[in-house]
Amino acid sequence: MYIGDLLLKRIAVATVDSDKTIAEALVKINESGYRAVPVVDEDDTYRGAIYKMDLLEYLLEQNGNENDSISHLVKHEDIHLDENVSFLNALLEIKALPFISIVKDGKLTGILTHNQVESVLEDAFGLKTGGINMTVASSESAGTLERLTKTLRGEQIEGLFTLDNGSVLARRVVVTLRDDKTDEELEKLQNKLDKNGFTILQTNRIEKQ
Repeated sequence: MYIGDLLLKRIAVATVDSDKTIAEALVKINESGYRAVPVVDEDDTYRGAIYKMDLLEYLLEQNGNENDSISHLVKHEDIHLDENVSFLNALLEIKALPFISIVKDGKLTGILTHNQVESVLEDAFGLKTGGINMTVASSESAGTLERLTKTLRGEQIEGLFTLDNGSVLARRVVVTLRDDKTDEELEKLQNKLDKNGFTILQTNRIEKQ
């Protein structure tokens, strides 16, 4: 999955022009409702990001002039990604940031927010479609996925991801199945998993959000 499929497009992104003053930038951020927004030139060239906290600190704690330029408060000039970067790389980059700017040929094309990242995880857990969400564990990490998919052959798998990657002792797998089973049918499936070496850690029926 590429982040180009997830990003908030440029037309919907609030920005601050790089030539704005402290006061003008603060008004823009307050209007946006966000704690930080991208900074761009007139031609949408990406220049970084500006934080509301930094603007207020400059005015209130450093006795700065509200008519000063924002240039010295702009951050993350070199922190941005291309639309073709994988979701995994974006996940690693965004952890400590409110958003990641997406840039093509130097121009801002959109941003990736934590909400969009969370939507991918919600989809994996079946929160968007509903389903039977099961967390299973195997004491044999090698070949766990192969054995699990063979055990679940014929089932409608809506989502699947693994935990404990790199462990040689155990592996947990979260799998979401279509919610078309009775309690009796679900119990039979759980027994089948148990006989094939999987421990059922948790089972939930998730309502569609």
